[in-house]
Parts: sequence; C-alpha cells; structure tokens
Amino acid sequence: MKFIINQVQQHSSSMPDASGTGKFYVVIGVIAILFIGIAAYLVSLDFKIKKLEK
Repeated sequence: MKFIINQVQQHSSSMPDASGTGKFYVVIGVIAILFIGIAAYLVSLDFKIKKLEK
C-alpha cells in the first residue's frame, strides 16, 4: 500500500499545474469573451425593447 501512495505522490508532484502551462489564461479569456457577448446581447435587446415601446 505504501508503494502505491508513494507512486501517486511522485506522479502528482511532477505534473505541471494549470497556471504554468497557460491554460489558466485561456480559461479566463474564454469566460471573459462569453461575459462580454452576453452583456452586448442584453444591451442590444434593451435597445430593441425601448424602440418597440415608442
């Protein structure tokens, strides 16, 4: 059992974390793009509703 635990600890410590490989920035970028897209859609929808109200 100790052998398996030691192997898992050695393997996990040698793996790079997400921030070191740049994946972190990709995820943040995708989330930012989605948020900006949703905000732009809501603003355009608001303008359309205001136009219909007049």
